[in-house]
Amino acid sequence: MLCIGSISCSDDEYSTRIHELLIKKEYTFEADDETSDLSVTVTFRNEDLSNYQANSNADWCTVTIDPVASTMTISVEENNTFEERKATVTLLDIKDGVSSRSFTVTQKQNDVIRVVDGEGPTYQVGTDGGQVLIHLESNVSYTVQIQQDVDWITLPGIAGTRGLQQSQVILDVAKNNTEKERSAQVTIKNEASGAMTIVLISQAFKAYMTLIQKEFTVDELGGNINIYVQTNVSFDCYTEDSWVTKGSRDVINDNTVGQKISIAPFTEKKSKRTSSVSMQNVTHGFDYNVEITQTRNIFIQESNINILTGGSQKLTLYNANSEAVLWKSNDESVATVDDEGVVTGVSVGSTMITVASSNGIHTDNVSVTVEKPADLKDKISNVWQDTFTPYDDVSVLTNLMNTITNNSEYDLLVNRATLYCDDVVMSNREYNESSGFLAVGKSLEFKMDIPVEKEEDTEVRDTTYADDGTMVVEIKTIPGKAKENTHQYLLVWEYTYSNETFTYRCEYPKQKAAESRKKYARRNRRR
Repeated sequence: MLCIGSISCSDDEYSTRIHELLIKKEYTFEADDETSDLSVTVTFRNEDLSNYQANSNADWCTVTIDPVASTMTISVEENNTFEERKATVTLLDIKDGVSSRSFTVTQKQNDVIRVVDGEGPTYQVGTDGGQVLIHLESNVSYTVQIQQDVDWITLPGIAGTRGLQQSQVILDVAKNNTEKERSAQVTIKNEASGAMTIVLISQAFKAYMTLIQKEFTVDELGGNINIYVQTNVSFDCYTEDSWVTKGSRDVINDNTVGQKISIAPFTEKKSKRTSSVSMQNVTHGFDYNVEITQTRNIFIQESNINILTGGSQKLTLYNANSEAVLWKSNDESVATVDDEGVVTGVSVGSTMITVASSNGIHTDNVSVTVEKPADLKDKISNVWQDTFTPYDDVSVLTNLMNTITNNSEYDLLVNRATLYCDDVVMSNREYNESSGFLAVGKSLEFKMDIPVEKEEDTEVRDTTYADDGTMVVEIKTIPGKAKENTHQYLLVWEYTYSNETFTYRCEYPKQKAAESRKKYARRNRRR
């Protein structure tokens, strides 16, 4: 500053000019020399400063007067404290010893924002997130700035202060669902002074995945199940069979997801079926299998049955829990069913037999076709056996036996067997339920002795004469010789099944008779 003074007078006429000096009432300095100078020089032109003395009441503030240069230099030391400070400087006129002048020197506080745990620390946060408490020492108000484009750190509250006091910044860190580590800077800053500190929030990621339940049993009706997965990673769901399909997902809470699985109704005639659902996260090596078992409570083991009118068949019931069941025929004019599951054919046609649990929840059915019994001639076989006996150098048929075998799938009841000789009934045999029962795969025999036929007897006259000359005539009868049997034999079997009666004709083949006759003839000649 410039000061214009008058020419000094003699000592006798001395008058102080200390009050005319152009001096501010207050000089202000920053806390350190990083932002401003820590001294100022005031220049007083044409002023004699040799009679003035400057005194400061603070040792951090010094004032120096240079009479030659007519300057006053005010200097302050760096303010290492955290509060603003003031010093009073007094100018004294030492010549008159009375006059004085004072002004104030103010030095601003050393603005500080400091993390108690150390400068620029890193705060580690777990995968599930939580709160971070940043403990500060600060003598200024501050703002908290979270790194741009970071939305997983939020600021629910902040405490600012003046004067060096303890305070804290509270940060909420969200759960880390990114499946990798992440970090962000948080700046705590006083915009006016530029005082600030930077902290780094680093959040780890530790993958986990567990299944609350790994085995499920589902009723034959099907429906939905929920596979609850506790995890912090994404996962894929794969099903093994077409009757198991994946559906939507529900977020239950922060770490639990419910995966819906749909199970189709189970109609196969089996007690159970199994399948697997795989829950996978390839990146983190998670692979869990969920076993699903679907069971049937009741079912008829037969798929479709054919029975004959009047015939019966007992259905085979699988009943896992020995439930009380009800049987029903959709059309009793075609087939009926009793409480034991025995189906009886009534008339030709088709119907459905249904079985249901007493509560009606579990059911199954079978298709029944009722047919009219068919002739089983193609399912029955027969074998002829014959016996020839030698008479008068002739082999004569003396016995016949026919054996029939039941190759069908039905038990038969033989009612009678009739043997015809040249279309004339030769023999007739009746059978009852015991003697005529012909089970599947079994055989029945018919035996018949055949009478030997002979040629007619002849008479021979033998004439002789007695001694007296009388003629004597003697008639002799010569028996007829046995003759070959050339008759045609036919055996007719009459049998019944499913309330229908059929006949099975067995003709004794002429070719076989000729071959047998020759065979026996050769044997007899050898004898």
